[in-house]
Order: sequence, then structure tokens, then C-alpha cells
Amino acid sequence: MDIFRKLSWADSTGDAIPLYHDGVYHIFSLTSPPGTTVYPARLRTTWEHSVSRDLVHWEEVGTALYPGEGEEPDACGVWTGAAVYGEKQYHIFYTGYNYNVHFQQTICHAVSDDGIHFEKDPKNPIIIPNEEEYEVVDWRDPYVFYNEDDNCWWILISGRKKEGPPSRRGCIVLYRSKDLDSWEYYGPIYQPYHTNCPECCEMYKIGDLWYLSYSRFSEFVNTIYRVADSPFGPWRTPKMDGIGGRRFYAAKSLVNDEGRRFYFAWAHDRARQSNFGEWYWGGQFCIPHEVCQNESGELDVKLPREYVEAWLEPVAWSYEHKLGKFRTYGDRCIYLDSVSTLSYGFIKVEEKSFLFSCKVKPVDMADHFGLLLKSDSDATQCIVLAFDKGMQRAELLNLPMEVDPFWEASCTNIGIPKDAGPDGIRVCEKPFPYKDGDVIDIKVAIDQDMIEIFAGEKVAFTYRYYGDTEYQIGLMAQDGCAEFFDIRVTE
Repeated sequence: MDIFRKLSWADSTGDAIPLYHDGVYHIFSLTSPPGTTVYPARLRTTWEHSVSRDLVHWEEVGTALYPGEGEEPDACGVWTGAAVYGEKQYHIFYTGYNYNVHFQQTICHAVSDDGIHFEKDPKNPIIIPNEEEYEVVDWRDPYVFYNEDDNCWWILISGRKKEGPPSRRGCIVLYRSKDLDSWEYYGPIYQPYHTNCPECCEMYKIGDLWYLSYSRFSEFVNTIYRVADSPFGPWRTPKMDGIGGRRFYAAKSLVNDEGRRFYFAWAHDRARQSNFGEWYWGGQFCIPHEVCQNESGELDVKLPREYVEAWLEPVAWSYEHKLGKFRTYGDRCIYLDSVSTLSYGFIKVEEKSFLFSCKVKPVDMADHFGLLLKSDSDATQCIVLAFDKGMQRAELLNLPMEVDPFWEASCTNIGIPKDAGPDGIRVCEKPFPYKDGDVIDIKVAIDQDMIEIFAGEKVAFTYRYYGDTEYQIGLMAQDGCAEFFDIRVTE
């Protein structure tokens, strides 16, 4: 299997711009110059191009766009945008970045007859911010689609209003066109007052409902979405509003001939490839997330079947129990009995890249159950996927947490706490209702430092954890019983 992570020659990759046309999946992606780590050099990105016919195996095509020179609008980088096929041509709409001129971020355009070789529009930039209403520092991430309800092309732009709380001025601005050439200003269609800039926005319709997704780089660092009855809003916040967990960032989607929609996103690199290093812009691409509209109109997230079917080779594993009561049934069922206490153990595998899958049935559960990821033998230093019964949520925890200095000074054998950085100890949490007897499907892809979790075909978490650990994956139950069955490890 050849999962698209980054370009073969590149240190990192970011911001997918997906397109599906004539049976081919395309990913255009922003790629930093090799050896760069910090702004502005790292953000002088090119648009690289990869294609696939099965969503799993990808071929690198080459560079679609390069930065310009001098005072050209894209001299300091060709940033995120959209790729569409319309008016009998392939079109790229992108952010031109040049920090040496007044309009540092502008909307630019390029066209192609074959989808491989693109020529920049001599009229670039085609849209600049209205300075009376918008700041010039954020005017980017165009998303273009044909709105059949409005009978014209729409372009959405991530911007910042000039008025309002400084850290909350981010908005999404609409322009419309009949020909992908001349654009008419409409105005802001979404202004939530909760972020500096709603990055990498996009809009689409499923059934009678409209969906607006974007990435919020403030305190959440993930991709979220809103729902409305009209593309003009008002936009409502769903109960489960995330496409992925923290670090599933700048996600954008495409829809194939079957009507299935897939989101593509990346997970940040960390400085020095260390769990204590700062998060960089750019990193590794995640496994695509498939989203499906459920009965309530919200989006469930699952691992695409193409990837489930790609992991075919069984991987040898054994179970090593550490604490509490347990029973095994056959070679693929482990029952943890932990009423009023804790039971846990580990799935032992030699491989560094694999897919772990199982089903779990909680019984007499009062607290939580879940998985131990990248753990030591004491389950002290680890990532915990926990399904909390009382709070009815799934959560990803980065343990151990800091303790009060008094206890740190007066108690022995307290694990060294982690500096969790901006993500905190509670990395991410999502509503996840369940009751005793429910069967929950869990799939976890471990690929070196990448951790990608899909639970109940409803929610997903993505995270990165560097370095060797004693165990890659384990099972746990706190104050209750959990039956883990149909356990499989494949590659």
C-alpha cells in the first residue's frame, strides 16, 4: 500500500486541494522548500500534484505552480486555493502571497487544458480585499464551486473584518461569477466571531442541507463544519461538528462518481521530531476521512472501505496482561473484568505500521474503557482513547498530566509530567453516546509516529507521537467490564 503522506523528495507537505474528474482523484498540495523549518522560508510553497484511481495508491505528477518573482503577487509563495473543471478547462484559484507589497495576500488564477500544465492568468491578482471593510493581512484560501441553486459559480474567501474584537474578526466572504472570469462582490456570508481567520473553507450540499467546513487555528487546531438550509445561512453548529480530531488540519473534500465524499488533511510536524518540539506548519497527510450524512443531518466520519480492504496481510500478535482480571475466548476475544477497579494489558506486535481493528461491548460500565496507545508498561506515559460512560463522550488524552507542586515534592514515584503544549492533556473530545451492550467498531492505523483513530463509524481522531515506546497498543477498562472481540492486526 502506498498511502499518500508527502512528496517523495519533500520534508513536509500541507493543505490538500482535492479534485475528482473523469474517474481520477487529484491532490494538489502545498510543499515547502527542502530544509526549511520556519517562516517565511518554509511558506514559499509550490503546488505539487498527485493522482490516484483507487484512493490508496498515488502517483506523483509534478509541480503545477511555482512562486513568482519580485513584486508579483505570488513571489513569496503560492498558497491554498481550489481546483475545478469548468468552462471546458481546468482552473486553479489560489492565494498569491508577497509580504513585500501592500496587498500581501490576494486571489490569483491559473488555467490548463490537460490538468497538468498550468498557466497563470495575466490579470493576477483577480480579487483584492476591499480595504474599507477588510484587513489586508488575511485574504486567502479561495474555494470555488458551481452552485446549481444560484445558477452561477461561487468563490468563498477567508478574510478578516476591520472592526470587532481583534482575535475574532475572521469571516467568509462571497463573490459570484457566470464564467469563472468576472467576479461580483456579494459580502460576508459567515461571521462567527470565534477565530482570527476561518482557514480553508468550503461549501457543498447533501440532500436539502448545506454544509460549510473550515479550519479553526485558534485554540482548537482542527476542521469543523456548520449546517444550514440555505447557502446564504444562517449557519448552525451541530452537536458533533468535527471532521477529525486535533491536528487533522486544513481539510478539504471531493465527491466521487458514487456520491461519496472524502476529506483530505495533514498532521503537523514537530520541531526536532520530538514530542516536546513546537508544532510546525506542514507535515504528513492523513488517511482520507469519508463523511456520510446521518438521520439528524450531521456528518458521521469513517475509514473508507478502500483502506480497510487494503490492509490484508495478517500480523502476528499476542496479548500480555498487566493488571486486573481478564479472560480470553479463542484467539481473538479478550474480556476485561474491572468492576470497581482497573484492568489493562497490551497487544504485542513487532511492526511499526499496521491497522488494529476490533469490536468492543461494554458491560456494567460505570466509568470508561478504551485503548492505550504508545504506552509504557505502567500505562503512565501514554495516549489514551477513552469512552466515558458518564459524560457520554470519546476523548483522546496525553498522559501524565502535571500535578500540584506540593504532591510532586512530597510523593514518590510520580511520573514525569508532559509539556502538552497548546493541545493540553485533553487533546480532543467528542460526544459519543453509548450504553451497556452496544457494540462499537474501532479501527486504529499506527504508522510510525502517526496515530489515526476511527470509532463507531462516527468520529475520528488524529495525532502524532514521536519516539519508540514499549507498547504500540493496549486494552483497558476502568470500573466496568469490556469485551474486546474480533481483534485483528493487519498490514
